[in-house]
Amino acid sequence: MDIIRRNTDYSLRFAVNLAQKYGKNPVSARILSEEEKVPYQLTCKLLQKLHHAGFVESRMGPKGGYFLAMAPSEITLTSLVQTIQGPVSINQCLFEQHICPRQPNCPISRKLSELQEHMDSFLSRTTLEDVCSTAKDTKTK
Repeated sequence: MDIIRRNTDYSLRFAVNLAQKYGKNPVSARILSEEEKVPYQLTCKLLQKLHHAGFVESRMGPKGGYFLAMAPSEITLTSLVQTIQGPVSINQCLFEQHICPRQPNCPISRKLSELQEHMDSFLSRTTLEDVCSTAKDTKTK
């Protein structure tokens, strides 16, 4: 089971790519597809979702393409993940409490709940700017 699904991973990669080019020329879907090694049709579909959610904008024409609609510091990983796949949950019992009658007294559920809180906190406080800073640090080492 993947917590972050494949399409979400691709969308995060597109967002980071655009964040690294923030304030520069738009990037075509074809170039994003090639740079991130994602099939072109899927790239277009995911960029449309990001556009519909207001994270990216597009410009038509020979120098057109996609660009971030806001600063990388304003976009959290949580917001991107939820746009593509919805809320992230470690286990169904944490997301839908009526699923399991043992949930109120379950020691496993309590520990998974702690993990869920850490994951939610991490994703909600991590921005595209943070990810880009980490990427720069990795390249310089």
